Amino acid sequence: MLKMVFFCLRRPDVSHDAYAEMVLGHHVPLALRHHPTMRKYVVNIVDHVPHAEPRYDSIAELFFDNAEDYTQHLYDSAEGERIIRADVGRFLGGAHAYAATEHVHREVQSPAPLGGRNPHVKLICPIRRRNDMTHADFVDHWLNRHRPLALQHHPGLVRYVANVVDAAHSEGAPALDGIGELYFTSPESLRDEMFDSPAGEDIILRDVETFIGHTCAYLATEYVQKRP
Repeated sequence: MLKMVFFCLRRPDVSHDAYAEMVLGHHVPLALRHHPTMRKYVVNIVDHVPHAEPRYDSIAELFFDNAEDYTQHLYDSAEGERIIRADVGRFLGGAHAYAATEHVHREVQSPAPLGGRNPHVKLICPIRRRNDMTHADFVDHWLNRHRPLALQHHPGLVRYVANVVDAAHSEGAPALDGIGELYFTSPESLRDEMFDSPAGEDIILRDVETFIGHTCAYLATEYVQKRP
């Protein structure tokens, strides 16, 4: 299955709150109506932007059975495409798009109804590999060495997703090798249960230094709009 991840910025004349309202209240129903091949759809409204990082307002996740469903059959009709593009022009200032392969390492059913706000705390982490590593080596380390360490030493982690970036799909998109998704039940769990112990924290941080060149964490509120 193809997963497309869009890091989106609002127009400068639109506030973040107005942007979120336009996306959730108006754009989502249009996307559900006019993207017939979209199997799953998740909208993440960014609540906190890390210091000195791009000020994204939302991060969207769109799933398709294959690449052709995205590149050739995204819209139900020419009129549907016109409607979507006109609506996006009202609030979107720009977006960076990535094709990714999703690896779910720990799963929990969302406590929110379809379209509702997920009360879990979600961190979305764009990742760039170390300069002295190949993309393949980064992926191997992330999936096979770091994954078991994360599952062992992050006791509050209720859902853990590793998205391996296969290609950028927008001009000027920052180079990324992966996009991590970490879920915690509450802000208190994020604060108190990120690590199981000081020793566990040291193990995680030392391992991160061996394969990650740069990463950060966007705090977001998740709204699952469509499930397979």
